[in-house]
Amino acid sequence: MTEGKTPMTLHPILASYIPVLKGLAEALGPDYEIVLHDTSDPEHSVIAIENGHITGRTVGSSVTDYARFLLARPEVSGSEYVANSLTRTRDGRRLRTTTIFIRDEKKNVIGYLCVNFDMERAEALKAMADHLTGVRDDSYSEVPRDEGPPGQMDALMERNLKLMRRRIGKPLRLSTRQEKLEAIRILDREGFFRLKGAVETLSREMGNTKYTVYSYLRDVRGEEGGGDNGNESDSDGQ
Repeated sequence: MTEGKTPMTLHPILASYIPVLKGLAEALGPDYEIVLHDTSDPEHSVIAIENGHITGRTVGSSVTDYARFLLARPEVSGSEYVANSLTRTRDGRRLRTTTIFIRDEKKNVIGYLCVNFDMERAEALKAMADHLTGVRDDSYSEVPRDEGPPGQMDALMERNLKLMRRRIGKPLRLSTRQEKLEAIRILDREGFFRLKGAVETLSREMGNTKYTVYSYLRDVRGEEGGGDNGNESDSDGQ
């Protein structure tokens, strides 16, 4: 329980979810983080958590920015849950997140139960299966090179990364240095780094800092005789 919270002082509806949380964690396994939040204390909202190693949170941790965003959305006000959204851990691992809103007798949100699935191992298995069952696919060269509007740029980056995972046969964060260099070489040739935010996005995908990605990019361009980094558009956040 959070500091100052005991089973006697918790809202009884929230207290009734603690066995549910424990049962879900046991049934789903270690790749699922199950978190119970109390919205009455946003700075210490986590009142119970299983498999907290996934995000590093513990009892007493604060509500996430994603949860704050959901609660502020008018279209969520009458919802019972938001299922299968893509979120990320601080080190860039992808999570499939479902948030279930817990309401009192007056239909006010008093807490929520979050189920966060760490997709890393599943993505590795999927990439291996795709690699073992794949045939020659030249569609990578068909990725559009125009930047397009902001939403399309995000979609283009995700498509580029998805094709790279398929090409290498595993998540980029599990790749060797040479495999990462080869991925950067292909992405650079296809114009990936002309997309705003590309370096930050790739650094999260690879599990490296953006400075490491810049270093890899310099190495690749140096090998190809094009050591100028002038095409790098990833300048925000410096």
